[in-house]
Amino acid sequence: MIRLGIFSVLIVFVQFCFAQSEWNLKKCIEYALQNNISVKKGKIAIAGNKINYNQSKESLLPSVSANASQNMSWGRNINPVNNTYIEQNVRSNQFGISTYITLFNGLQNTNTIKQNKIELDAGVKELEIIENNITLQVASQYLQILLYYENTNTVKSIIETTEKQLETTKIKYESGILTKNFVLELEAKLSSDKLDLISAQNSYILALTDLANILQLKQDEFKIEIPQIIISDEIIDENVESIFQKAKNIMPEIAHSNLKYNSSLMQRQIAKGGYYPTLSLNASMGTLVSNNFKEYYNPQTSYIPFGVVKTTNDEVLIPNVSYDSRKRKFSNQINDNLGKSIMLNLSIPIYSNSRNKNAVKQADLLIESRKLDIQQKQNELYSSITSAIANYKAAFARYKALEDALISQKNNHEFNLTRFESGSISSSDYIVSQKNIETAISRMVQGKYELVFRKIILDFYRGKNIEIN
Repeated sequence: MIRLGIFSVLIVFVQFCFAQSEWNLKKCIEYALQNNISVKKGKIAIAGNKINYNQSKESLLPSVSANASQNMSWGRNINPVNNTYIEQNVRSNQFGISTYITLFNGLQNTNTIKQNKIELDAGVKELEIIENNITLQVASQYLQILLYYENTNTVKSIIETTEKQLETTKIKYESGILTKNFVLELEAKLSSDKLDLISAQNSYILALTDLANILQLKQDEFKIEIPQIIISDEIIDENVESIFQKAKNIMPEIAHSNLKYNSSLMQRQIAKGGYYPTLSLNASMGTLVSNNFKEYYNPQTSYIPFGVVKTTNDEVLIPNVSYDSRKRKFSNQINDNLGKSIMLNLSIPIYSNSRNKNAVKQADLLIESRKLDIQQKQNELYSSITSAIANYKAAFARYKALEDALISQKNNHEFNLTRFESGSISSSDYIVSQKNIETAISRMVQGKYELVFRKIILDFYRGKNIEIN
């Protein structure tokens, strides 16, 4: 019981530590790549491709099989010993071993090995595509969490400001400096701010749930690290073509489409192999054991009458030899009845109902389709890079504009705050001013994370590691 109690405490402690450890973006990505279901299925697919590749190599080796049978018959049956009909019970056993190997079949086996190796490499690239997609999903969701977390803190700060302003306004109202509508409008704003907080907190929780689903974890099993976001002033002057040429060599989508095209070329060679003769070798060895196999020993000679001599009437005797018999030993029968054979078989295709011709045509169509796939993937990559550059530049310009707008709104709000406290402007005008700066702050936060995300996407095509800062 004591050991069980200690073990339970350790379990709780480990779970607590696990739940309390903070996960940065790198840790989230690494965990997702190890535990995400899509990634696991991709690894299973590679394992299947490897089995196919190894099996195709094994096909070059001869196949060997053994056989054994037992036959029991009664009545009129063929004696396996001398192949004549007999009227008795017969029991026999047959044992054999045979081998078969294809010596030549138009290089179909060899080309199948090459094709399966290509398919194995293509499966690896397909897994890389899945991993890249998961990585971008994790990065996007991680930034969403940071965005909603900052939005939540922003709304909390707004509520604190509104509460302080409401408290000051109530004092001034009770002193007769301000009218009651100042208090009422601030109370209404405070209620609206609290609703905004509920919405922001809910968005934050949902974002955490979405990331937990990608990681295949429960929401309480990890805690996100909140890093300090530093906006880089890096000016990216690379054009689309230079990034495309670099990305074309590192993006698994392009390599995958090229490998699939090479696989289709091998498929055509395999199809053409059907036009060639097939030469195969069969060899076998077998033996027979039966209860009718006898061996004779202890010869005994006697003389029996054969006739008489006409002139003398003397009886003519002839020798008659008899033997004792017994069932021949199992081991002796195995050796006595051992038979061997070897056969070369040549099969020449003359007419195959157009199967070979149509297989080649189908392979040609597949080759053309795979060519188009390569062009399509390159076009998609070029388009994605073009969009990534445009989106990054637009996000960078928008972020700079939002910085300027926020500064202007702060200056304007500070001026309006002074006028509000002196009663120079109405509460409605002040709340409009407050809403404007809150909107500017919210847009600034959104613009910041959009810029970070656009930078991640662009760096992804540039072959750089995915990092927030």
